[in-house]
Amino acid sequence: MAKTNESALQQELLAWIRQNQYVYLATSDKNQARVRPVVLFLHEERYFFATFSGDSKVAQIQSNKNVEICIPLTEDGQTGYIRLRGFASIVNNAALKADASERCFFFDQYFSGYDDPDYTLIEFDPDYAEYLRPGETFSQGCNLKRY
Repeated sequence: MAKTNESALQQELLAWIRQNQYVYLATSDKNQARVRPVVLFLHEERYFFATFSGDSKVAQIQSNKNVEICIPLTEDGQTGYIRLRGFASIVNNAALKADASERCFFFDQYFSGYDDPDYTLIEFDPDYAEYLRPGETFSQGCNLKRY
């Protein structure tokens, strides 16, 4: 296993994240974990999910902002993962919702516009990453908290 300095590890993680938009989001429903696939996208170096306003993940995030995402990785027949721990929040800023909707590749298939009441934008602010490179047996961790 090649130990990498934190800055280089962060750059390596970001490269993987940019090419893997399909992730698994874990939220909490009272004392029960709930996991589902979602699309993670970046806009201005920030992470977002677009979802329907009535989806259970919206209420779960409003009750408990602690979430985790997992990004499965494959390379040359080997598997690994990135787990990102952090906080999720519902975005109410109309300008940000409009800008972010332009970056979401499936947006027009499900929503009539950024002001569609069925559209909820969720921002994800990761503070810690665990990374298992494809083919390796030990994971590495790094802080991602922005100051």
